[in-house]
Amino acid sequence: MNAIDMSAIGLQILLPLALIGWLAFSPLRSRMGFLLQALATGLALVALLLSAIWMVPPWWTPFVYLALWLLAVLGRSSDRLRANGWLPRGASAWIAVVGFIALSVFAGSVALSSLDGRNPPVDVRVVKLAFPLGPGRYLVAHGGASATINGHFLTLHPTTERQRAYRGQSYAVDLIEIGAWGLRASGWRPAEPAAYAIFGDPVFTPCEGTVIAASDGRPDMPVPKTDTSRLEGNHVVIRCGDVAVLLAHLQQGSVRVGEGDTLSAGQAVGRVGNSGQSNEPHLHVHVQALPKLGSLFSGEPFFLTFDGEFPVRNDRLTFDANPIEPESAGESAD
Repeated sequence: MNAIDMSAIGLQILLPLALIGWLAFSPLRSRMGFLLQALATGLALVALLLSAIWMVPPWWTPFVYLALWLLAVLGRSSDRLRANGWLPRGASAWIAVVGFIALSVFAGSVALSSLDGRNPPVDVRVVKLAFPLGPGRYLVAHGGASATINGHFLTLHPTTERQRAYRGQSYAVDLIEIGAWGLRASGWRPAEPAAYAIFGDPVFTPCEGTVIAASDGRPDMPVPKTDTSRLEGNHVVIRCGDVAVLLAHLQQGSVRVGEGDTLSAGQAVGRVGNSGQSNEPHLHVHVQALPKLGSLFSGEPFFLTFDGEFPVRNDRLTFDANPIEPESAGESAD
Protein backbone atom coordinates (compact mmCIF):
# COMPACT_ATOMS: atom_id res chain seq x y z
CA MET A 1 0.00 0.00 0.00
CA ASN A 2 1.53 3.36 -1.04
CA ALA A 3 1.68 6.70 0.76
CA ILE A 4 -1.42 8.04 -1.02
CA ASP A 5 -3.48 5.06 0.16
CA MET A 6 -2.19 5.39 3.72
CA SER A 7 -3.01 9.11 3.73
CA ALA A 8 -6.56 8.43 2.54
CA ILE A 9 -7.07 5.75 5.19
CA GLY A 10 -5.59 7.87 7.98
CA LEU A 11 -7.04 11.30 7.22
CA GLN A 12 -10.30 10.38 5.54
CA ILE A 13 -11.37 7.28 7.49
CA LEU A 14 -9.53 6.68 10.78
CA LEU A 15 -9.23 10.31 11.96
CA PRO A 16 -12.88 11.31 11.39
CA LEU A 17 -14.21 8.09 12.93
CA ALA A 18 -11.89 8.46 15.94
CA LEU A 19 -12.98 12.05 16.59
CA ILE A 20 -16.68 11.22 16.19
CA GLY A 21 -16.34 8.11 18.36
CA TRP A 22 -14.58 10.06 21.12
CA LEU A 23 -17.33 12.69 21.08
CA ALA A 24 -20.14 10.12 21.04
CA PHE A 25 -18.89 7.59 23.60
CA SER A 26 -16.42 9.38 25.88
CA PRO A 27 -16.74 13.17 25.61
CA LEU A 28 -14.92 15.54 27.93
CA ARG A 29 -16.81 15.92 31.19
CA SER A 30 -16.79 19.70 31.70
CA ARG A 31 -19.09 22.01 29.79
CA MET A 32 -16.16 23.94 28.36
CA GLY A 33 -14.42 20.75 27.32
CA PHE A 34 -17.50 19.29 25.64
CA LEU A 35 -18.26 22.47 23.70
CA LEU A 36 -14.65 22.81 22.53
CA GLN A 37 -14.53 19.12 21.60
CA ALA A 38 -17.75 19.42 19.58
CA LEU A 39 -16.52 22.59 17.86
CA ALA A 40 -13.09 21.18 17.03
CA THR A 41 -14.52 17.93 15.69
CA GLY A 42 -17.04 19.77 13.52
CA LEU A 43 -14.40 22.13 12.14
CA ALA A 44 -12.07 19.21 11.39
CA LEU A 45 -14.83 17.44 9.45
CA VAL A 46 -15.64 20.62 7.48
CA ALA A 47 -11.94 21.17 6.72
CA LEU A 48 -11.66 17.61 5.41
CA LEU A 49 -14.85 18.02 3.38
CA LEU A 50 -13.42 21.08 1.64
CA SER A 51 -9.74 20.21 1.30
CA ALA A 52 -9.35 16.43 0.90
CA ILE A 53 -9.85 14.73 -2.46
CA TRP A 54 -12.99 12.63 -2.02
CA MET A 55 -12.62 9.95 -4.64
CA VAL A 56 -11.39 7.19 -2.27
CA PRO A 57 -13.61 7.25 -0.16
CA PRO A 58 -16.28 8.79 -2.46
CA TRP A 59 -17.55 12.38 -2.34
CA TRP A 60 -20.58 11.67 -0.10
CA THR A 61 -18.49 10.21 2.76
CA PRO A 62 -17.81 13.53 4.59
CA PHE A 63 -21.53 14.30 4.61
CA VAL A 64 -22.11 10.99 6.41
CA TYR A 65 -19.45 12.03 8.93
CA LEU A 66 -21.16 15.37 9.52
CA ALA A 67 -24.49 13.61 10.09
CA LEU A 68 -22.85 11.31 12.65
CA TRP A 69 -21.21 14.33 14.32
CA LEU A 70 -24.56 16.06 14.64
CA LEU A 71 -26.13 12.96 16.16
CA ALA A 72 -23.26 12.71 18.65
CA VAL A 73 -23.60 16.38 19.64
CA LEU A 74 -27.37 16.12 20.10
CA GLY A 75 -27.11 12.83 21.93
CA ARG A 76 -24.51 14.07 24.41
CA SER A 77 -25.42 17.74 24.85
CA SER A 78 -28.23 17.15 27.37
CA ASP A 79 -26.03 15.43 29.96
CA ARG A 80 -22.77 17.29 29.26
CA LEU A 81 -24.32 20.78 29.38
CA ARG A 82 -25.80 19.89 32.77
CA ALA A 83 -22.46 18.59 33.99
CA ASN A 84 -21.11 19.76 37.31
CA GLY A 85 -18.62 22.48 36.58
CA TRP A 86 -17.79 24.70 33.63
CA LEU A 87 -14.02 24.31 33.83
CA PRO A 88 -12.06 21.08 33.33
CA ARG A 89 -10.67 19.28 36.36
CA GLY A 90 -7.23 17.77 36.31
CA ALA A 91 -4.19 18.11 34.10
CA SER A 92 -5.29 15.56 31.51
CA ALA A 93 -8.60 17.36 31.01
CA TRP A 94 -6.82 20.68 30.46
CA ILE A 95 -4.38 19.06 28.02
CA ALA A 96 -7.34 17.74 26.03
CA VAL A 97 -8.94 21.21 26.02
CA VAL A 98 -5.72 22.82 24.74
CA GLY A 99 -5.47 20.13 22.08
CA PHE A 100 -9.01 20.81 20.86
CA ILE A 101 -8.32 24.55 20.79
CA ALA A 102 -5.27 23.90 18.60
CA LEU A 103 -7.30 21.58 16.36
CA SER A 104 -10.01 24.24 16.01
CA VAL A 105 -7.48 26.87 14.95
CA PHE A 106 -5.77 24.57 12.46
CA ALA A 107 -8.97 23.15 10.97
CA GLY A 108 -10.52 26.62 10.77
CA SER A 109 -7.52 27.96 8.84
CA VAL A 110 -7.65 25.03 6.39
CA ALA A 111 -11.39 25.52 5.87
CA LEU A 112 -10.98 29.27 5.30
CA SER A 113 -8.15 28.70 2.82
CA SER A 114 -10.28 26.17 0.95
CA LEU A 115 -13.24 28.55 0.82
CA ASP A 116 -10.98 31.41 -0.30
CA GLY A 117 -9.86 29.25 -3.23
CA ARG A 118 -13.38 28.80 -4.56
CA ASN A 119 -13.12 32.02 -6.59
CA PRO A 120 -10.17 33.18 -8.72
CA PRO A 121 -8.45 36.42 -7.68
CA VAL A 122 -9.50 39.49 -9.65
CA ASP A 123 -5.95 40.27 -10.77
CA VAL A 124 -5.43 36.97 -12.68
CA ARG A 125 -6.84 36.32 -16.12
CA VAL A 126 -9.60 33.73 -16.46
CA VAL A 127 -10.05 31.96 -19.81
CA LYS A 128 -13.38 30.53 -20.93
CA LEU A 129 -13.30 26.97 -22.26
CA ALA A 130 -15.90 24.41 -23.25
CA PHE A 131 -15.92 21.20 -21.24
CA PRO A 132 -13.41 18.80 -22.88
CA LEU A 133 -15.18 15.51 -22.13
CA GLY A 134 -18.40 13.88 -23.29
CA PRO A 135 -21.59 12.95 -21.42
CA GLY A 136 -21.02 11.68 -17.89
CA ARG A 137 -20.51 12.58 -14.24
CA TYR A 138 -17.13 14.00 -13.30
CA LEU A 139 -15.30 14.99 -10.15
CA VAL A 140 -12.68 17.75 -9.92
CA ALA A 141 -9.69 16.20 -8.15
CA HIS A 142 -7.47 19.29 -8.32
CA GLY A 143 -8.81 22.75 -9.04
CA GLY A 144 -9.31 26.11 -7.40
CA ALA A 145 -7.38 29.22 -6.47
CA SER A 146 -5.41 28.08 -3.41
CA ALA A 147 -2.73 25.52 -2.70
CA THR A 148 -5.03 23.87 -0.15
CA ILE A 149 -7.32 22.55 -2.88
CA ASN A 150 -5.08 22.58 -5.94
CA GLY A 151 -1.83 20.63 -5.83
CA HIS A 152 -0.61 22.25 -9.05
CA PHE A 153 0.24 25.41 -7.06
CA LEU A 154 3.54 23.68 -6.25
CA THR A 155 5.02 25.18 -9.44
CA LEU A 156 3.62 28.71 -9.02
CA HIS A 157 6.76 29.90 -7.23
CA PRO A 158 9.34 27.47 -8.62
CA THR A 159 12.47 26.63 -6.68
CA THR A 160 14.01 24.20 -9.22
CA GLU A 161 14.55 24.21 -12.98
CA ARG A 162 12.08 21.34 -13.33
CA GLN A 163 9.36 23.32 -11.54
CA ARG A 164 10.20 26.43 -13.57
CA ALA A 165 9.78 24.47 -16.79
CA TYR A 166 6.18 23.61 -15.79
CA ARG A 167 5.07 26.88 -14.19
CA GLY A 168 2.29 27.22 -16.77
CA GLN A 169 0.38 24.33 -15.14
CA SER A 170 0.09 26.06 -11.75
CA TYR A 171 -3.69 26.67 -12.04
CA ALA A 172 -4.48 23.38 -13.79
CA VAL A 173 -7.58 21.24 -13.32
CA ASP A 174 -7.63 17.44 -13.02
CA LEU A 175 -10.82 15.56 -13.89
CA ILE A 176 -11.93 12.02 -13.10
CA GLU A 177 -15.20 10.25 -13.96
CA ILE A 178 -17.49 8.82 -11.29
CA GLY A 179 -20.45 6.46 -11.32
CA ALA A 180 -23.84 6.67 -9.65
CA TRP A 181 -22.39 5.93 -6.19
CA GLY A 182 -19.48 8.30 -6.61
CA LEU A 183 -16.98 5.52 -7.34
CA ARG A 184 -14.36 6.11 -10.01
CA ALA A 185 -13.10 2.52 -10.34
CA SER A 186 -13.87 -1.07 -9.48
CA GLY A 187 -11.89 -1.55 -6.28
CA TRP A 188 -9.82 0.64 -3.95
CA ARG A 189 -6.95 1.40 -6.34
CA PRO A 190 -6.78 -1.26 -9.10
CA ALA A 191 -3.50 -1.43 -11.00
CA GLU A 192 -5.10 -1.81 -14.44
CA PRO A 193 -5.90 1.63 -15.97
CA ALA A 194 -8.89 0.17 -17.83
CA ALA A 195 -10.59 -0.44 -14.44
CA TYR A 196 -11.15 3.32 -14.09
CA ALA A 197 -14.34 4.84 -15.47
CA ILE A 198 -12.60 7.68 -17.31
CA PHE A 199 -9.95 5.58 -19.04
CA GLY A 200 -10.47 5.61 -22.81
CA ASP A 201 -13.08 8.37 -22.77
CA PRO A 202 -12.83 10.69 -25.81
CA VAL A 203 -11.24 14.09 -25.26
CA PHE A 204 -12.47 17.11 -27.21
CA THR A 205 -10.76 20.40 -27.87
CA PRO A 206 -12.30 23.03 -25.56
CA CYS A 207 -11.69 25.93 -27.95
CA GLU A 208 -11.08 26.78 -31.58
CA GLY A 209 -7.40 26.89 -32.39
CA THR A 210 -4.27 25.39 -33.90
CA VAL A 211 -2.23 22.47 -32.60
CA ILE A 212 1.24 23.70 -31.66
CA ALA A 213 2.45 20.43 -30.09
CA ALA A 214 1.26 16.84 -29.94
CA SER A 215 2.88 13.68 -28.59
CA ASP A 216 1.89 10.02 -28.55
CA GLY A 217 3.53 6.67 -27.86
CA ARG A 218 4.12 6.93 -24.11
CA PRO A 219 2.86 3.88 -22.21
CA ASP A 220 -0.17 3.96 -19.95
CA MET A 221 1.33 3.25 -16.54
CA PRO A 222 -0.09 0.72 -14.08
CA VAL A 223 -1.53 2.48 -11.04
CA PRO A 224 0.08 4.00 -8.98
CA LYS A 225 3.37 4.00 -10.93
CA THR A 226 4.23 7.12 -12.93
CA ASP A 227 6.52 8.09 -15.80
CA THR A 228 8.55 11.04 -14.52
CA SER A 229 10.62 11.31 -17.70
CA ARG A 230 7.77 13.20 -19.43
CA LEU A 231 5.38 14.64 -16.87
CA GLU A 232 2.59 15.46 -19.35
CA GLY A 233 2.79 12.05 -21.04
CA ASN A 234 0.87 11.84 -24.31
CA HIS A 235 -0.66 15.25 -24.90
CA VAL A 236 -2.02 17.91 -27.22
CA VAL A 237 -1.29 21.65 -26.93
CA ILE A 238 -3.68 23.99 -28.72
CA ARG A 239 -3.13 27.67 -29.40
CA CYS A 240 -6.51 29.31 -28.72
CA GLY A 241 -6.22 33.01 -29.50
CA ASP A 242 -3.24 34.25 -27.51
CA VAL A 243 -3.13 31.38 -24.99
CA ALA A 244 -2.03 27.75 -25.00
CA VAL A 245 -4.27 24.96 -23.69
CA LEU A 246 -2.77 21.63 -22.63
CA LEU A 247 -4.72 18.36 -22.59
CA ALA A 248 -2.45 15.82 -20.90
CA HIS A 249 -2.03 12.17 -19.81
CA LEU A 250 -3.75 10.85 -22.95
CA GLN A 251 -4.00 7.17 -23.84
CA GLN A 252 -1.16 5.63 -25.80
CA GLY A 253 -1.96 5.51 -29.51
CA SER A 254 -5.08 7.67 -29.19
CA VAL A 255 -3.79 11.11 -30.27
CA ARG A 256 -5.37 11.85 -33.64
CA VAL A 257 -4.10 15.38 -34.39
CA GLY A 258 -0.71 16.77 -35.22
CA GLU A 259 1.24 20.01 -35.12
CA GLY A 260 -0.26 22.61 -37.44
CA ASP A 261 -3.76 21.12 -37.53
CA THR A 262 -6.58 23.65 -37.28
CA LEU A 263 -9.29 22.53 -34.86
CA SER A 264 -12.84 23.61 -34.19
CA ALA A 265 -14.21 23.53 -30.64
CA GLY A 266 -15.65 20.13 -29.81
CA GLN A 267 -13.38 18.19 -32.19
CA ALA A 268 -12.02 14.89 -30.84
CA VAL A 269 -8.25 14.91 -30.28
CA GLY A 270 -7.59 11.71 -28.31
CA ARG A 271 -8.66 9.63 -25.33
CA VAL A 272 -8.05 9.81 -21.58
CA GLY A 273 -5.15 7.63 -20.51
CA ASN A 274 -2.62 7.26 -17.72
CA SER A 275 0.63 8.32 -19.38
CA GLY A 276 3.26 10.56 -17.82
CA GLN A 277 3.28 11.57 -14.15
CA SER A 278 -0.24 10.42 -13.39
CA ASN A 279 -1.15 8.49 -10.24
CA GLU A 280 -4.29 7.15 -11.91
CA PRO A 281 -6.26 7.84 -15.12
CA HIS A 282 -7.49 11.42 -15.34
CA LEU A 283 -7.52 14.38 -17.71
CA HIS A 284 -5.23 17.31 -16.94
CA VAL A 285 -6.22 20.67 -18.42
CA HIS A 286 -4.42 23.96 -18.06
CA VAL A 287 -4.23 27.36 -19.75
CA GLN A 288 -1.14 29.53 -19.96
CA ALA A 289 0.50 32.30 -21.90
CA LEU A 290 2.74 31.35 -24.80
CA PRO A 291 6.28 31.73 -23.44
CA LYS A 292 8.77 33.95 -25.25
CA LEU A 293 11.70 31.98 -23.83
CA GLY A 294 12.18 28.66 -22.08
CA SER A 295 10.15 25.48 -22.28
CA LEU A 296 6.67 25.35 -23.79
CA PHE A 297 5.02 24.86 -20.39
CA SER A 298 6.83 27.69 -18.59
CA GLY A 299 4.43 30.47 -19.59
CA GLU A 300 2.36 32.58 -17.20
CA PRO A 301 -0.51 30.45 -15.82
CA PHE A 302 -4.16 31.50 -16.15
CA PHE A 303 -7.30 30.25 -14.47
CA LEU A 304 -10.03 28.64 -16.55
CA THR A 305 -13.76 28.05 -16.52
CA PHE A 306 -15.75 25.24 -18.11
CA ASP A 307 -18.90 26.59 -19.73
CA GLY A 308 -18.72 29.58 -17.38
CA GLU A 309 -18.18 27.56 -14.17
CA PHE A 310 -14.97 27.83 -12.14
CA PRO A 311 -13.99 24.21 -11.29
CA VAL A 312 -12.95 23.61 -7.67
CA ARG A 313 -11.82 20.45 -5.90
CA ASN A 314 -14.68 18.00 -5.25
CA ASP A 315 -17.09 19.85 -7.55
CA ARG A 316 -19.30 17.32 -9.33
CA LEU A 317 -19.96 18.12 -12.97
CA THR A 318 -22.69 16.42 -14.98
CA PHE A 319 -22.94 16.71 -18.76
CA ASP A 320 -25.61 15.09 -20.89
CA ALA A 321 -24.37 16.05 -24.34
CA ASN A 322 -21.16 16.21 -26.32
CA PRO A 323 -19.23 19.47 -25.96
CA ILE A 324 -20.18 22.36 -28.22
CA GLU A 325 -18.27 25.41 -29.25
CA PRO A 326 -18.60 28.19 -26.63
CA GLU A 327 -19.40 31.71 -27.75
CA SER A 328 -16.15 33.15 -26.48
CA ALA A 329 -13.67 30.27 -26.32
CA GLY A 330 -10.21 31.53 -25.51
CA GLU A 331 -11.37 34.99 -24.43
CA SER A 332 -11.00 36.37 -20.94
CA ALA A 333 -13.99 35.98 -18.65
CA ASP A 334 -15.75 39.13 -17.52
